Amino acid sequence: MRDFEDEILNKSEQKTISFGAFQIQTYLWGIGNERKAICVHGWEGQAGNFGAIVNLLVDQGFEVFAADAPGHGYSSRGDTSMFEYIDLVNQIATQEQPEIIISHSFGSVVTAGVFRRNLDLKVKDWIMVTTPHNFRERIMDVSKALNVTHRTVDRLVNLIETSTGEQIDDLNMSEFTKDLPHLEKALIIHSKHDKILPIETSRKVHETMPNSELIELENLGHYKILWAEEVLDIIKNRIS
Repeated sequence: MRDFEDEILNKSEQKTISFGAFQIQTYLWGIGNERKAICVHGWEGQAGNFGAIVNLLVDQGFEVFAADAPGHGYSSRGDTSMFEYIDLVNQIATQEQPEIIISHSFGSVVTAGVFRRNLDLKVKDWIMVTTPHNFRERIMDVSKALNVTHRTVDRLVNLIETSTGEQIDDLNMSEFTKDLPHLEKALIIHSKHDKILPIETSRKVHETMPNSELIELENLGHYKILWAEEVLDIIKNRIS
């Protein structure tokens, strides 16, 4: 945790909720504001990543809710998965009924999983600050980085498909977002110089996602983008 992230977290009303085997740390800013937003952080991230965006949302009249995912931030430690994180965000979204959702990186996949699962959730706008695309591609990227054998990858794919009842090739953002009747519009913001997620991932999602817009930026890193003035200006113009 970085000091400037803790600073914004300390301005929130904080509560701990029970979720399965975890104690989840939650944060609420702008209490009493009429409009509602939730922020969904990425893998290895935490709610403080949205510090600059939270300040903007509150100034624009939003009550903002965020939580540290299981095993992340100030939530309790333990093994978790994308699917458990989807369950948590689905619970939060059902409770909060937000007007907008802002997600970062892997949090965009989680949010798509919520939309896919919860057909009663009505959201006016979804702003993705970067997004992955294909689950199999991500597995292969990690396996190459760690020098994992093809046999191990095959076992992992089989484990995922058996435990989720989903085919691995259906676990991609194009499949998740091709039909979201409960979402009015979506915006994807991504930097061409992101070294964690290449810009092509967002381009692929945009190509197959109805009512979406893609804004490509220059010279911003995967986390720095969340604090960039040009991104804050884009979001402000979008929600004003």
